[in-house]
Amino acid sequence: MGVDRILAVSAVGGINKLFSPGDFVIIDSFLDFTKQRKSTFYEGKFSVQVEGEDKVAELLNSKKVVHVDVSDPYCPQMRMLLMEILQKKGLRYHSAGVYACTEGPRFETPAEIKALEILGADVVGMTGYPEVVLARELTMCYASICVVANPAAGISAGRLTSDEVLELMGKKEAQIKEILLEFVRRLPEDKTCRCEEALEGAEV
Repeated sequence: MGVDRILAVSAVGGINKLFSPGDFVIIDSFLDFTKQRKSTFYEGKFSVQVEGEDKVAELLNSKKVVHVDVSDPYCPQMRMLLMEILQKKGLRYHSAGVYACTEGPRFETPAEIKALEILGADVVGMTGYPEVVLARELTMCYASICVVANPAAGISAGRLTSDEVLELMGKKEAQIKEILLEFVRRLPEDKTCRCEEALEGAEV
């Protein structure tokens, strides 16, 4: 379809005590605690046949397995532009953060959140994985801007509800739209990142 860049928006629970409801977070790494999600296109002899002559098509059609590098999973060019926009608008944000993705659809237990905190997670959500890795496997630039909707379980003073998440995101809707519109206007066509090189040296 010609898409080569993705910007995701996610509501997350705050684990880092410095992250408050309403804060924006431009995540730079992730922890995967999902259990049942397919997280690769390159399934060896089970890979789908596709049209095209690019590297992705070559690897899929030749039934290769790929070990893609995720040392820097989020596009640095897109992340930097998000920081510039948030800074310009005077919005409270964190320039980095580790996103822990859980399977859901239930919220996490206080014990799980405590474990995630020990492992270095700053925020927790259910939607950020595997899309970041799938985008990287297709050599697409990917970035994610998160909104802290509430403190996570055990950090929050009360029980967690979907209502408070929807309420907070409703309040931030206008700001999110402004950020997205400016991001689209200002994102240069020329890339300065190395996301397109994600498949180099990755095939097995």
